[in-house]
Amino acid sequence: MGVRDIGAQKKKYEEPKPQILPLPRELPMALAADTGSLDFHVSTLLKTGGLSAQIRQSLNDLVRDTRGETIIKLRAFVAGVGDARRVQAQTTDIFTERKLPLPVLSIVQVGALGYEPSKVVIEAVVATHRTENPDGLAFIAGQIGSSLPEALSKMQRSASAASAAPDQILIATCFTSRIENYDATRASIQGLFPNALINVVQALRDPLNDVSMCQGVGRLSPQAPATPGQVVWLSGARATQVRSRQLIFTGMQLTFGSFLDDAQEAFQRLRKAASAIQSVQAPVQVNAFSLNAHAGSAISKTTSYPQSTFTVQTVEGLPAMDASSGIEAVLAPNVPDPVTVP
Repeated sequence: MGVRDIGAQKKKYEEPKPQILPLPRELPMALAADTGSLDFHVSTLLKTGGLSAQIRQSLNDLVRDTRGETIIKLRAFVAGVGDARRVQAQTTDIFTERKLPLPVLSIVQVGALGYEPSKVVIEAVVATHRTENPDGLAFIAGQIGSSLPEALSKMQRSASAASAAPDQILIATCFTSRIENYDATRASIQGLFPNALINVVQALRDPLNDVSMCQGVGRLSPQAPATPGQVVWLSGARATQVRSRQLIFTGMQLTFGSFLDDAQEAFQRLRKAASAIQSVQAPVQVNAFSLNAHAGSAISKTTSYPQSTFTVQTVEGLPAMDASSGIEAVLAPNVPDPVTVP
């Protein structure tokens, strides 16, 4: 055998070099968008396919429906025992494949959705090329009632106090104790807020009572009373009027314990993420999702945000096995002196 033959044989049986795959891109923890351009979307509940298939279709549908506009924030509610972390993986894959800017993301595991086969519903905040909200927005914090009708009634009063007419509510999200008839429940909410996107989830698989919570966002009326501030906290109504030019949306920061120090660390990470965009932020809407009363209490005791902007909701799970709570926020940058109205 010649020297050339030996070399060829050696090359033939040479072990291939391992392929080094690039790490998946990290989703941002905070993004800013112009307040006047914001629009909202909610994915359709699907009745076929597993969790991964439903996540992928829901994301593709949202990308199609937004027609190339920038999705700033996604908030996904996953039902059942599927791995909620798949939402993040699928979001990264789909947005990267389509060469779209990555959004911030919050993931919450709930007890059930409107239909038994439905495994995920996703809300989206979108920065459009249009002026959608010329007079600003009203963010309505969680309105809690002993029943869903009571929570909705409180939301109506809060929206009215914030100068957001019923037909100008853009999105309404309700965490109910039980979904017995989704279509009827959805229709009843649509009757109160005729132009709103409606999202109803059952917070826990086995609720202990009928307590429900509803929150939402609406357009401010051009006839709304003039106020001296770009951000006005309506403490009695648990709502915030926003006329600032920009808003910052954060992803979810998780806590991994039920002590005050654990909650404080999560708030510090949330502020740090937002401060990378602007150093001064006024809270507009802050949501905490906890797995138990102890974790929720730690979050409530630790926050320095006004209670009119702050909501704690108990849910079934979070996208980490050892997480106890998660915090997300909407903040107004460069508003050093918000106004408080009783």
